[in-house]
Amino acid sequence: MNAPNVKMHPAAQPQVSAKRYAIVLAGGSGTRLWPLSRSSKPKQLLCLNGAESLLQQTVRRVLPMVEASHVVTVTSAEYRFEVAGQLLALDAALAGGVLAEPMGRNTLPAIAWAVARIARETPDALIGVFSSDHAVANDDAFLRAWQSAEAAAKEGYVALFGMQPTEAATGYGYIQSGKPLAGANSGPLSEVHQAARFVEKPDLATAQGYLTEGGYYWNGGMFVFRADRFMEMVKQYQPQIFAATQALAEKNEAQAAADVYASMPDLSIDYGLLELADNVAVVPVDMGWSDLGSWESIYQQRGKDAQGNMLEGDVLAIDSQDNLLWSEHGLVATLGVANLAVVQTRDATLICPRERVQDLKQLVAAVKESHAHLTEIHLTVTRPWGSYTILEEGPGYKIKRILVNPGAKLSMQMHYHRSEHWVVIDGTARITNGEQDIYLEENQSTYIPKTNRHRLENPGKVDLQIIEIQSGPYLEEDDIVRFDDVYGRIPG
Repeated sequence: MNAPNVKMHPAAQPQVSAKRYAIVLAGGSGTRLWPLSRSSKPKQLLCLNGAESLLQQTVRRVLPMVEASHVVTVTSAEYRFEVAGQLLALDAALAGGVLAEPMGRNTLPAIAWAVARIARETPDALIGVFSSDHAVANDDAFLRAWQSAEAAAKEGYVALFGMQPTEAATGYGYIQSGKPLAGANSGPLSEVHQAARFVEKPDLATAQGYLTEGGYYWNGGMFVFRADRFMEMVKQYQPQIFAATQALAEKNEAQAAADVYASMPDLSIDYGLLELADNVAVVPVDMGWSDLGSWESIYQQRGKDAQGNMLEGDVLAIDSQDNLLWSEHGLVATLGVANLAVVQTRDATLICPRERVQDLKQLVAAVKESHAHLTEIHLTVTRPWGSYTILEEGPGYKIKRILVNPGAKLSMQMHYHRSEHWVVIDGTARITNGEQDIYLEENQSTYIPKTNRHRLENPGKVDLQIIEIQSGPYLEEDDIVRFDDVYGRIPG
């Protein structure tokens, strides 16, 4: 039989608490959803499940419980400006809570750094930790599970959310639940069980056995704990991480020092802490959870047309069944095909049987060998001041459309190998070009010789758009020497 459909305790309406914090993990990278996801823009920053990114959906989901200023988002230094920009679109207070890792060290250092900062001010804070790249269909069930987990956290437990399994999945870790913490008690603790054991990704027969036996849940990487109790556990089981995160918390900087961060071992919270401790609990919950880890999981999670096709973007499907058809640019048209995944961006197209999307890693590795840039960046690249889109390039030239947000400005910089011609197509530009400061409007232009110091700024209230024509023998982004940058990017 299947595992029981656990009914959550009907807790009170969620209320924001000054003692409650949320840590959102947004530093993961990957290309399992290539060509849409790339190393410079992983899935948490993409709109895969609606009009907002998965990161924005995650943060919006926690706000009924947490003040915006109590949301701490940990991400990579590479993504920090786009993460802050996406959070700013929800609430200005969220953008001030972004912490930037100089390098990846897995989940335990990231969480411990954030908790150490919170614990310095509020040692008895109750903290929920949530991944930013998952989908949840039932927000009410999520909030009820959080409240039940919080009841266990107050008793000294680290309480994990155990996701109700819907199939014998082999791609997830499992948690076996033990006895309830409160027996027949009717309060929130009656919904919480001791965690009997953790099981890494099982084979199919084992996973099917778990579903038959019941009491096993997917480990979705969501948990709740008390700040001081968590740091005590880190100190006990991972003293090196404890010492490093205490040092980082004392500095109170939004980007961790690279040498301190590099001193920590690369450890997940499961291996480094939870599987070693005896105060771990599980809250079974059925909230329509998916990690959206492949194109097939997106196909299963999204709505379909009458022929079973999942359609996104400009798509025309005739006599076609059970396909995932996704267009980011241009028309995707199919005739008489079935069970395909077709994903089209401006610079790459994926076509494969849906049953083979789990093997995408093999294809991406081959693409990385022959066209490395197609696994790293999109033609449109986000920057802290706005974005640029590569329109065309060839030997000795590159054409970009540059968008600068109102009030934003690029770094003061120069190039050794290229000159640039700028044409304003919308808005007003303030331009430093050598010793000159000039203002340009639509249809006006200027020429930037190589080695000239220059800067582009938007002094207006609307977006500034320019066309940039680069010419020279070397046109890559590393030919930028920065002299001054308001966003704190490293000169050079």
